[in-house]
Formats: sequence, C-alpha cells, structure tokens
Amino acid sequence: GWNGVGFVVQAYQKRAAFVIDHLIDLGRRTRRRLMVRLVKGAYWDSEIKRAQVEGLDDFPVFTRKIHTDVSYLACARKLLAAPDAAFPQFATHNALTLATIHAMAGENFYAGQYEFQCLHGMGETLYEEVVGPEKLNRPCRIYAPVGTHETLLAYLVRRLLENGANTSFVNQIANPEVAIDALLADPVERACALRPVGAPHPAIALPRDLFAPTRANSRGLDLANEQVLASLATILVKGAAESLRAAPLLADGTQGGRAREIRNPADRRDLVGTVFDAAPEQVDAACALAVPWQETPAARAACLRRVADLLETRMPALLGPIVREAGKTLGNAIGEVREAVDFLRYYASEIAGQAPDALAPLGLVACISPWNFPLSIFTGQIAGALATGNAVIAKPAEETPLIAALMVGLFHEAGVPRSALQLLPGDGEVGRRLVGSPAVAGVVFTGSTEVARSIQRQLAGRLGADGRPRTLIAETGGQNALIADSSALAEQLVGDALASAFDSAGQRCSALRVLCLQEDIADRVLPMLKGAMAELVVGTPDRLSIDLGPVISADAQKRLVDHIEHMRAAGHAVHQAPLPPETRQGLFVPPTLIEIDAVSDLPGEVFGPVLHVLRYRREDMAAVVRAVNATGFGLTFGVHSRIDETIERTTAASAAGNQYVNRNMIGAVVGAQPFGGHGLSGTGPKAGGPLYVRRLLSKRPPMTPPESVDLPGPVGERNSYVLRPKGTILCVAGDPAHLQAQMDVATATGNRAVVDVEDTTVSAVLFDGSADDLLALGRKMAARDGPIVPIHVAPYPLEFLFDEVTLSVNTAAAGGNASLMAIG
Repeated sequence: GWNGVGFVVQAYQKRAAFVIDHLIDLGRRTRRRLMVRLVKGAYWDSEIKRAQVEGLDDFPVFTRKIHTDVSYLACARKLLAAPDAAFPQFATHNALTLATIHAMAGENFYAGQYEFQCLHGMGETLYEEVVGPEKLNRPCRIYAPVGTHETLLAYLVRRLLENGANTSFVNQIANPEVAIDALLADPVERACALRPVGAPHPAIALPRDLFAPTRANSRGLDLANEQVLASLATILVKGAAESLRAAPLLADGTQGGRAREIRNPADRRDLVGTVFDAAPEQVDAACALAVPWQETPAARAACLRRVADLLETRMPALLGPIVREAGKTLGNAIGEVREAVDFLRYYASEIAGQAPDALAPLGLVACISPWNFPLSIFTGQIAGALATGNAVIAKPAEETPLIAALMVGLFHEAGVPRSALQLLPGDGEVGRRLVGSPAVAGVVFTGSTEVARSIQRQLAGRLGADGRPRTLIAETGGQNALIADSSALAEQLVGDALASAFDSAGQRCSALRVLCLQEDIADRVLPMLKGAMAELVVGTPDRLSIDLGPVISADAQKRLVDHIEHMRAAGHAVHQAPLPPETRQGLFVPPTLIEIDAVSDLPGEVFGPVLHVLRYRREDMAAVVRAVNATGFGLTFGVHSRIDETIERTTAASAAGNQYVNRNMIGAVVGAQPFGGHGLSGTGPKAGGPLYVRRLLSKRPPMTPPESVDLPGPVGERNSYVLRPKGTILCVAGDPAHLQAQMDVATATGNRAVVDVEDTTVSAVLFDGSADDLLALGRKMAARDGPIVPIHVAPYPLEFLFDEVTLSVNTAAAGGNASLMAIG
C-alpha cells in the first residue's frame, strides 16, 4: 500500500543518482518506504533549450541517449539495493532496459519488490511477454493521461516525437536496417568506447558556444542554484548599504553639477544615490573635448571584448543597482547584463576583420538612452558607435543615471579612451543642447516617437562637415498586437500573453498591448488569462517571489491610472486585482486587462502593465491586421496558430519589424532576433543586426543586401532575417541623368520611385544637388507628421532602402522539438 509519498526521478538529469541517494536517505530517516518512479525523462529538449537561453555553464541533462541509459541502470541498481526505503517503479518501453533490470533484480522476486510501468496504448507487445505466470511474471502498472482532446494533444505529440526519435528503442526496433546486435549493445560498453569517455553530443552546442565561432554567448546566473543565491545575497546586502554617485564625466575628469536624489521606485524611502546633472557649459565642453577612437578595427574589437568580459565578471555587483534604480526583478536585471554583454561581443565581431582603410567614422555621436533598459540599450548604443571608431557622448535617462555611470567606468577600465567616451547625466534640456551642438555628427536615440521627431527637426537644421545629412538612428514605441485563432493551444497562449504583457511591468518597447482573440476561443481563454493574472505577485522586486515590480515614476503611474479610469468611464470592461499593502511606499500599477471593441479605441501606446483584449470573427482576421498596421507603428507582432497558412498570411501582412510565432513577443536576443521596427516605431537599422554599425560610418565597403538569412539561436526555435523594400522612394536631382540613376536604384531594390515631394507615402529620399537645396529638403521632411524620413546622398546605400524583418518561430510549439530529437 501507499506509505506516505511518491516521487518521479528522471534519469536524463545528471543529478539523478544523487537524487536517488537523497530519497533513500529520506525514506530511512522518516521510516517510510517511498514510491520512486524512475523514467528516462520527459522534457529533454526543453531542458536543452532552457540552458542555452539562460546562458548556463552546462546542461543539467545528458546530451547523449546512451548516457541517459547508463544513468537509468545506475539509479535502478541503487533502488533495488534499498528495499526498506524505496518501492521502485520502472517506467520504460525499452526491452533491453527491462531485461537488464529483470536480470539485475534476480530471480527471487516477491510481491511488492518492484514493478514495471507503461503508458496506455504503448509497449503492449513488450509487456505481453512480461506479465503473467507463463511469462516473466512481473507486475506492470498501466498509466494514462486524463483530459480533453485540446489539453492532451500536445502530450500525445510529445510521446510520438519521443518514440520517433532516432535514438528511441521503439523507433529502432521497427527499423529493419537496425541489426539486432545494435539493439542489444550494452549502453555501458558503448559509453566507455567514447573518446573521451563522457563526451557530450557534438551536434548540441553548449550554452556558451551557441554563437561560436563568431563570439561567446553571454553567461547567465542560475537562480535555482542555492550556492549562487547565497553568494548573490551577500553581494546584494552589501550593495544596498552603499550610496551610488553619478556626475558629468568629461575627457579631462569628473565634473560637479546640480545635485539630485535618485530613489527606488519600488520604495521611495530608499535613497539609491545622488546624481549631479550636467550644466550647459559642460555639454559644450564635452563636445569640444571629444576625439574619435583612432585604434584599428581589430584593436577596438579586442577592447570591446574586454569590456564584455569585465561586465560579465561584475554581474552580481550590478544587479542590486539595476533592481533598486530601475525597479527591475532579479531575472530581468540578469537579462539586462547579458544583453549588454551580447551587444559588446556582437558589434566587436562585426568590425574585427575589417581593413582599417575601409571604414571611416561619422565623428561625434550622441547616444541618448531610455530608463526601461538602462544598462543594455545604454551599452548597445555606445558599443555600436565605438566599434566604428566614433567619439561618443552618452546621455542616459534622467531616471537611471547611476547604472550608466557604473557602466562608463567599466568601459574606461577596459581601455576605452576618456576622450572617446564621455558621460553627461541630466534631463531633456541636456539632451537638446547636445543634439544641437554643431560638433555632433549623429544621434542614436531610444525613447518616444515625439522626442525622436524633435531630434530630427534639430538635426535637419544643419549638414555634417562632409555636407551630408546628419545621421539619426531612432528606436521608438509600438502598438504591439498578438493574434490568436481558434487552433491556438490555450495554455501556451495564456502563458505567452502573460509574459509579453506584464514582464518588466509592461515597460518594454516590445510588450504586448493588444491581444486579439478569435471569438470562438475568447470565452475559454479570458477566464484562464484572468486566473493567471491573479497568480502574479506584485511587490518590491528584490525578492525572487516577485513577478511585477513598480513603474518608473509618479508621472508614469498617473498616466496609466488615468488611462484605465478613462477606459472604465467609457464603458469598457476592466479587470484588475487590488495591490497588496506592501506596495504603498512605491509606484505600482496592478496588472490590468481592458476589453476593447476596436484597435482605434486606444489613444496610442500605453506603456505599462495594461493589456487590451479585442475579440474578432474569423473572417475579420485580415482586417484586424490592417487595423494594427494603420496605427502607424511597426515594432512587434505575434501570432498563435497551428495552421501554417494563417501564420504565413498574417506575418506577411504585418508591418512589424519583429514577428513571433507560437511564442512570447519579448526578449529579443542580439544576433538571433535583431530588434527594431518601422514607421512610427523607428528608423532602423535593427539593434544587434547586420546593418547597425554600417549606419554609424561615413565610409563603408559596398554591400549586396541579402534576401533572407537564417540566424543562429537556441534549439527549438527558427530565426530568420529578411529585407522588404521600404515602399516609396523620393528621387530628387536637378540633373536628368542623376535623377534616372536614382530611379534605377529605387526600382532595382523593389521600391516605387516618385519625384513628387508632396507624396505622403515616401519612406526614404535619394538626393543630388546643392547644400542649400539639401537643407531645405531636410527641413521639409522633418516638418512632416508621421514616420521619420531619412535622406541619402550618393553613393546611395542600397541596404538602407529596405525594412528589416526578423521572424522567430517556436518550432517545438506542437509538443516537442522534432529536429533535436532526430539527431543520432
């Protein structure tokens, strides 16, 4: 009979034998005989992917099937040797494994010594030879999943994939090309024959080698590891007692300024540190002191890699400031550091092999970064500009200057010259004066669409020293939608929608704003979504139990609360849970769901933990995509469907730059999912993509734009990068021959060439003419409403006449990773 509790142990885990030892000890200490069900393992592919995505040092599971088989037998031997503490239950459909255990247990079987187990409908032929007095006379328990077709479909697919895997005994025994001797080969002997013994599978990249040989993947922290947590806790406690400081950091030293307190948005009583904002004369001085980084591309790349290594080493000490200053959870803070490391290594790899005389920098680049990714975007902007040899003046968001100051210190420590990288903390006035400096040749900006337009108008008032328009790379917001049809798996959809809408308290440019549910599934999905929202824990994010932290400021909190109340007053159904009492000292907004009737019900981007839900009829799916496109934004877009035609149709119709299929819509990985949008969502090129550093050069080798590229990434997903023609290109030239050349360039890249300056569909301009005419045209384009329109002069960069689109597909969404299970 049952004697208290049972456990399932998966032999594919490297710790399985130690877990068995622990359970035997537990049984003996508690004087109970524990039921221990031993399986090979059910989610091997998911464990592999999780380790790669999280940047762990190694896999928690074996990567070769023979090592799992050996582990299973070792665990079985331990269990059979402890009959007082364990009742072994051996779940297997492998005849060799079963026979080995039968022999291992011996002939003196007695009732209750052990049992075999099999899944209902599987292994029947095998167990016909096991059960009964005329056979082996050993018991077999049959187990079966219970549920509806919808809930069990993914489970069934997973079982089929496992049995169809190339290394599966069930698959091999049905294959006439597999000899009986191969089926009966001793897994221990096979494992010992490997050289070296214990060698992992060569076709499965270690997390660190995910992007090899180009660069190393960033290393993460395993927050499930008690040793890691103990070490981290000590560092966090020590860091919380320190007051941080940020001040203007110019080439000739640290400057003073107007002091301002920086407080923790999760607890306004917590003084994180003090910032000294830059004065106007310090902005001017920094511009005068800036000197482009004149090392060779190889030397700059080596230095940026040193910055990455330093940053990775210092990660634990940086997590506390990120959590306290930006209100990030620990998991999000780790992601911040890792993305910054990835940016540094990616841009270093982009320029490392370039000939010194093939590249020329713009000169001085102003990098103006946001508060929602105060380390990763701040670092990525600087890394891209420094990689190309520019001088950089970094202006962090006024809410998060302390993290920025720590990062600039790491750049300098690794060898970046102080004249090549200076820091100017402050508010929007500091940014405006910096952008307005005649010394600034280019601006990299992440923030609101309105501020990006303002920067473009400032830059349009003058040309660069080379007579060209000054460069602007702007990444702004999005009205990001996810469309789910009736074939979507509800459980997966709810999990992905929850993460996409509420991770980082919804304060991501990529966050889901509008969930579009086909009406056939809405009544089933909405209660599930509301139930999942009820499980989210809101609070001070220095605890691992917290899912949602604060919003960044009182102004942000007020805007969100006002929007929610406005929608409620307009008659929209609003669902939200009350905030817990411990949030009273912070700036919190509860996760909120608002039902809407049309995308046009929204006033614009709502930047926070607010998810709008729209029901649609199946025949209106195309109209919903058009309505999302009509907002003018084009950042992220998702689709949940099991119908390939639906996926292809919706992703082709979407104007978004980053598209996701059957997965969440956040956490774009540098180099695997280059990030950036179109229209009101930004100018491009994508951060962490192949065109980014090219935009920060005044001279670059010619490039033939690729039509489509498969990008590296973890198992279980497929990432692709394609270029779409921008649409309408305005051609302006006084000379007919030059005008014809421009039109040829436009049409050769798949675009429509026009000569009407008043055409409102223009997305880029090719210009040839005088400086005065160029200035006048720049001002005219900058004065327009709508997306920012870049102007290019000869030689015309073909690659910038396209929109970049990244598509990330969860290939394991149906229940398992077929390609991974197919390896030998």
